[in-house]
Amino acid sequence: MTMERGILSDVRPGDVTIPGAYITDEVMQAVLDRQCHRCAGCNAPLAAGSTHFDLRQPVICGGAHTVGNFEALCPFCHRNLMRRIRERLAGMNDHRDK
Repeated sequence: MTMERGILSDVRPGDVTIPGAYITDEVMQAVLDRQCHRCAGCNAPLAAGSTHFDLRQPVICGGAHTVGNFEALCPFCHRNLMRRIRERLAGMNDHRDK
């Protein structure tokens, strides 16, 4: 719990909603620091020019746009994550059509 303006709150720093569609350099650095500059998928060291930042649980699937929901991935793991999400969404659409 945190105290903000005299009000006790259950919100943790990782749960604060990030406004807008883009994440800031500060958020990227916080995610990298949390993960010790390693890929969340395969634990490989992350290179500056090829790191992908994405939501663990996409907003369209009920995830929140918060620091705690972001993860840093290498290109290989990001590609695999996107494939799984596309398959999951396609399965949801197939289910609705029946």
